[in-house]
Amino acid sequence: MKRFIVIAVAVILTAATAGCSKPTKVTAAPATSDAGVAAIVNGTPITMKDLDDASKNQLAKVDTEIYQIKKRTLDGLVESKLIEEAAKKKGVSTEKFMDEEVNSKVKEPTEDEIKALYDARKGAINKTYEEVKGQIAQYLKQNRMAQAKGDLMARLRQEGKVEIKLEPPRVEIDTKGAASVGDDNAKVTIVEFSDYQCPFCKRVRPTIWRLVDEYKGKVRYVFMDFPLSFHNNAKKAAEAAHCAGDQGKYFEFNRKIFDNQEKISVDDLKGYAKQLQLDTKKFDKCLDSGEHTKDVEESIKKGSSVGVSGTPAYFINGIMLSGAMPYESFKEIIDSELNR
Repeated sequence: MKRFIVIAVAVILTAATAGCSKPTKVTAAPATSDAGVAAIVNGTPITMKDLDDASKNQLAKVDTEIYQIKKRTLDGLVESKLIEEAAKKKGVSTEKFMDEEVNSKVKEPTEDEIKALYDARKGAINKTYEEVKGQIAQYLKQNRMAQAKGDLMARLRQEGKVEIKLEPPRVEIDTKGAASVGDDNAKVTIVEFSDYQCPFCKRVRPTIWRLVDEYKGKVRYVFMDFPLSFHNNAKKAAEAAHCAGDQGKYFEFNRKIFDNQEKISVDDLKGYAKQLQLDTKKFDKCLDSGEHTKDVEESIKKGSSVGVSGTPAYFINGIMLSGAMPYESFKEIIDSELNR
C-alpha cells in the first residue's frame, strides 16, 4: 500500500506528456517498374517504394526513439566515467565520492515543507496528511538528491572535456509561407505541427512562449497546421488564423483560439476577429470562401512527409520531439544546438 501511495503521489506531482493522435491510415503509392517488389496481390505488385512510402511516418518515429534510447544510455556512460575519474582524483571509491558530493549535502524535508506540498495537492491526493506524510517526505528528498546530482554532473562536465559525437536524426522541413516569430537567421528553429482543438497542444503553449521570450534572438519559432480529422473545427480554425495573418495578426488570433479552445465554431472565430479589431468584412469573406484551405492542406502534407501523425509534434533544427513535452526537454536540445 505504501508503495502504491508513493507512486500515486509521484504521478500527481509530475505532469504527464502526451499528444493527440489520428488513426493510422496506410495508402499504397502507385507501383513503379524499376522498384523492387515486396508482395504480389492477385497479380498486382506492392513495390518496395510503396512499402517505404506507407511506413515512412512510423519509421521516422522509430529512428527518433532509437536515438533517444542511445542518448540516454550514452549520458549514463558519460556520467559514470566522469564520476569514476573524479573519485580517483580524490583517492576515494565512487560510492564514497557520491556520498560526500550528493547524499551528505541533501537535507531532510522540514515539517513545514511537507505540509505545504500536501496542502497544495491534498484535493488530488485524497488521503489524510498522516497517511501520506512519509511518502511526500521521501518524494521531496528524492527530488533534492536528483537536483544535487544534476548540479554535480554539470560541474564535472564543465571541468572536464566531454565531446558528444552521437548525432540525432534530422529532417528538413519546408516552412515557406508558415507564420513565425523571431529572427529568420536565428541559430535554432523550432517548428511545431499543431491542432487548435488538441488539449495537449494547448497545454504546451506557456512553454513555447517562455522559450520564445528567454531565447530571444537565438530561436525562431514556426507554427504549422496539422488539424486532425476527428477534430471538426480545427481545420477551419487554422484557416481563420491565416485570414487574421493577412491583416498582420496571426499570432494574436492563434493565442485567442487556444485561450478559447472549447468555443471555435465559425461564428466564434468571426467574433474573435471583431474582438481583435480586424476588418471583419475582409475576414469573413476570407474564411467563408476557404481562401486558405490549400495552405492548411499543404501544411498537413508537409507534416506527414516528415513522420507527423499526431499533435503536438516539434522539430528543433530538424530533431523531432513528439508530444506535450516539458520545458526541460526543449531546453536540453536548444542549448545543445546553440553550443554546436
